[in-house]
Amino acid sequence: MKTKGTILTGEERSVLILEARRLTNEEIAERLGMSVTKVKTLMHQAFLKRGAHTRHDTALLAVVKGEIILDEVYPLDELAEYLAGLGPDILSKMAQVVRQRAEPGILQMKDKEILHTDTKQNTILTKGERDALIFVGHGLTNKEIAERLCLSVSRVRNMLDNACLKLGARHRGDAFMLACKQRAINMGDVFTLDEILRFLAPLGPESLEKMAQLLSQKLEQERIRTDE
Repeated sequence: MKTKGTILTGEERSVLILEARRLTNEEIAERLGMSVTKVKTLMHQAFLKRGAHTRHDTALLAVVKGEIILDEVYPLDELAEYLAGLGPDILSKMAQVVRQRAEPGILQMKDKEILHTDTKQNTILTKGERDALIFVGHGLTNKEIAERLCLSVSRVRNMLDNACLKLGARHRGDAFMLACKQRAINMGDVFTLDEILRFLAPLGPESLEKMAQLLSQKLEQERIRTDE
């Protein structure tokens, strides 16, 4: 049971929602009409309450705990694009699992499934850039990514800068989301199927089915363009 000292305040929650949208401290401050110093303070308070390692982790944990619902961050059509690599069948199956539960919350798939990735092979990203962005999705710092890839921090920074340039991203978190949107990276490369289901379950079965339909339409349009 959460104590009063561990519950996110309305301001902390608002800051985290904008952080999840990959806004900078300055952009968040402008949106909320507060100083950058206050934004940093609120972020730090949320950071401590969630026991996270990075800003990204703080927002992600708030999503996992149901304190932030994904459709507060992205509209369903955009969210469907970020999840395109999962495929409409997986999203439909998730909708079925959510519907079968009487109460919302953290859910597990009844049967373990192999997540068939649909990552595009002709991506503009190099393997190193892609690997680095996958670790960005895990919330790792450049130093932690360098340790995982056995590279220098400057090399990792250069790879992420190149990925941002290729994808037209403003910063590395934005590059990760754009890479998912373009299917250069699959969300399944970063999270397990159970973890993805936990994030999506609070949306409800209707929203999941809607995203599956939107994704089916998108993939069909892509197929038609390819055949022309």
